[in-house]
Amino acid sequence: MASIGTNVGAVNATFYLTVNNDNLTKSIRKLASGSRLADPVDDAAGVAVSANLTARVKRLMAAAEGSQNVISYAQTADGFLQTVQDQLTRMSELAQRATNGAFSDTDRANYNIEFERLKTQILAISTNATYNGTTIFTTGTISVSISADGTTDILISSSLGNLTTLGLAGATIGSTSASQQSITTLALAIQSIARRRAEVNADVSKFQFHIQNIRAEKINVETANGRIKDLDIAAESTELSKNNILLQASTSMLAQANSAQQSILALLR
Repeated sequence: MASIGTNVGAVNATFYLTVNNDNLTKSIRKLASGSRLADPVDDAAGVAVSANLTARVKRLMAAAEGSQNVISYAQTADGFLQTVQDQLTRMSELAQRATNGAFSDTDRANYNIEFERLKTQILAISTNATYNGTTIFTTGTISVSISADGTTDILISSSLGNLTTLGLAGATIGSTSASQQSITTLALAIQSIARRRAEVNADVSKFQFHIQNIRAEKINVETANGRIKDLDIAAESTELSKNNILLQASTSMLAQANSAQQSILALLR
């Protein structure tokens, strides 16, 4: 039926023109962002899952950073312990020299000057050694998260103790007998420090494995998240070309539908 009241062809062409224009806009938005979730309404569930996975990746990164900080803390502590171990070794050498009966008390007094200085340095390290403002040689443990779910593990805070706990408070090399006694005391102190160093480095190894596990999980979570949110560029480029062609076709058909009304006017002439 020829009618000028309702142009059915133009109405249909306008509808498809709007649909094709919307689809083309979506394709452009996706290709520009590289994400298939650029328009959340296309996959509301995917947006929620991706958000959770993204948050998990961030927590894993924070856990890896925390474990790395604990390792740095432990390595700093081990550095101080090594210094103390070297000082104790030097003190045992001085004590051994002071057992020589051929030396006079004056000679031993000269050795004892360095011996006492080293004791003072050990005390200073046990009291003042810090990492990022935290006193290192305190009793107790340090806890840190090692997973995205809040699981924690501990670093044994290696207590260096003081001169008394190391048995060095009254140690001296002022006489041969005192020097001989100091050799035994220093040997025990060196063993104690060596044990503490073993504990610290065992924890370093443990947290290195934690970091390895965290990084492996991070890769897997990022891969899973990529499957959800990353755009298939080839497929979407094809979709873009199709929508572009359809938009041009619907535009042309709208023009044809509008021009068709002009033929009806010929009947009124």
